[in-house]
Amino acid sequence: MFHQNVISIDRDEGEYLNKDSQQIDVVEEDLLIGDSLSFVSFYNNNLTDFPKLLCNHKKLKILNLSCNYINNLPKEIANLSKLEMLDLGHNKISKLPYEMGELALLKYLYISDNQLFSIPDSFRDLQELIYLNLTDNKLNVIPLSIFSMNSLVELRLYNNRIVNIPPNIEKLNLLREFHLMNNLISVIPDEISKLENLSVLNLSNNLIKQLPIDIGSLKSLTELNLRFNKLSFLPDSISGLNNLISLDLRANNLTSLPFDIVNMKSLKRIDLRWNKFSKISDEINILREKGCLVHI
Repeated sequence: MFHQNVISIDRDEGEYLNKDSQQIDVVEEDLLIGDSLSFVSFYNNNLTDFPKLLCNHKKLKILNLSCNYINNLPKEIANLSKLEMLDLGHNKISKLPYEMGELALLKYLYISDNQLFSIPDSFRDLQELIYLNLTDNKLNVIPLSIFSMNSLVELRLYNNRIVNIPPNIEKLNLLREFHLMNNLISVIPDEISKLENLSVLNLSNNLIKQLPIDIGSLKSLTELNLRFNKLSFLPDSISGLNNLISLDLRANNLTSLPFDIVNMKSLKRIDLRWNKFSKISDEINILREKGCLVHI
């Protein structure tokens, strides 16, 4: 959903048009008179078509059309060359036009809760994109064009049908948050350990059986969520996650922990419930003595 504070635009830079929650099903021409609009929002209406008249507003920076019934986009959307934030979440879109790749200044793109099986190859040209949300779609792979988005900081792909993470993931070296919960992933590639800026990694509710042997190389990681997977052991290197604050391992097949886990300097919370521990181990007692909140 649209986040009003994502981009700050001074009102002096252009006109605002806000028609949220007004049961609008067609955008009349008289609503879009002039050419100085910089912010337009038709959030939570009854639109079934993208208002094509918007494509004439070439000064537009923020466009929110989330929570409608839009099922297609015109290729003329490429005319919005100054667009920085586009929210198309919670619609009925099954295909995106190739021309969207021409939105060269786009920084924030929300397309969650649609009917997408793929995105255009032209998305590789979105070199300014910082945030991409494709949650709640029908993706079964991570589109390769994403790995060319050199500015990407946050990637949300949860609630899809994704079965693997390509080794290309290492190309997203600015990535700080990676959300992939509720997919069908069974293997995490070793290359994910090269994401030196990654702070949040959520892989809960997948089919993962083991972690990369070098996962301890993720020195910036503060939150790791692996609940509801199929892990039976943890690599020793996990103790190298010195900035990790929260580790969620609930509902796996763990029977023990690496002893060096007690040396994780920043760990404040670990969830071990619904695993296969036969007893409370020394590691768990030591973590508790150090002030770590342990759920078991």
